[in-house]
Amino acid sequence: MTTASATNQAAGRTLLDDVVSIDVHTHPALFQTYSRTTIDEHARAIQAGKLGGAFLAAVGDGPALGTRPSGAPYAAREPAPGVMSASCSRQLDVLDGHARTLGMRRMLRGGDLATAAAARERVAIMAVEGGDFLEGRLDNVQRAYDRGVRSIQLVHYRVNELGDIQTEAPLHNGLTAFGRDVVREMNRLGMLIDLAHAPYPVVKGAVEASAKPMLVSHTNIEDYTGFARFVSREHARLVAAGGGVLGAWPISTRPGSFSTFIDHIKRMVDIVGIDHVAIGTDMAGVNPRSVLFTDWAEWPSIPAALLDRGFGRPDVVKIMGGNTQRLLEATLG
Repeated sequence: MTTASATNQAAGRTLLDDVVSIDVHTHPALFQTYSRTTIDEHARAIQAGKLGGAFLAAVGDGPALGTRPSGAPYAAREPAPGVMSASCSRQLDVLDGHARTLGMRRMLRGGDLATAAAARERVAIMAVEGGDFLEGRLDNVQRAYDRGVRSIQLVHYRVNELGDIQTEAPLHNGLTAFGRDVVREMNRLGMLIDLAHAPYPVVKGAVEASAKPMLVSHTNIEDYTGFARFVSREHARLVAAGGGVLGAWPISTRPGSFSTFIDHIKRMVDIVGIDHVAIGTDMAGVNPRSVLFTDWAEWPSIPAALLDRGFGRPDVVKIMGGNTQRLLEATLG
């Protein structure tokens, strides 16, 4: 996959022994919509690729979603009350089992990552993509926490009770009052807020409401394509200014290659600084026609390519996991 020199390929693999490298957004073997890779195949790839951990994400608005002829997801229906919550619970049951197959211990507190590193263990951060499963009830945040969820992405492909989304016309013109309550409740409990799929007004509202840094798990800096899911420099810098982290996303709406993904990472670093960039692959959750990275066995190709581009080893360590560790320690308590 990588065209990095043999020296940097070896250095990239060695580097992964010294950091708990984290993929901050994944859905391994949760749905067959975009990938038929089994969880056992993912487990073998993780072993080969030295992945240290991952955010395993259920989809909070799953029962609402359909797919347009272009392949883009959208909210095609309005589920009956309780349906999204029940679906999310079933998905989390599946992901709990997947975590065991992947050899990952659930991370529940900020210090768990250092403990896992010392024991050479992998970690799973249980997440939900889309606060739709809360169904407008603040007490469901506590229930999610008690269930082991440690990160909630506020919005996804359905304009929900918390705020607007990047891919549809605004309805609320920002973060709602309920959205602000959810942000504060997640702060109180010790949960990481994910701002992926949220437009700038929602992000601004979340930054104003939150006392803790936040994550944008999978995005890139806007480019000539005008892709709605990418973010402006101002948007990215707003998240970074609060100590947050943005996960560079291996996707391209035009013909691209693995090198295109490394370009995304470099642009992100150039805009927000080395301390605010991570990797969010969206593994098994994105149309394969657009994705630039599909196999965790190739995970060492990322640090190898970054080293080949002239990044120093300490900076590559930050991108691969150091920045995420700092963010989790600052938010999970």
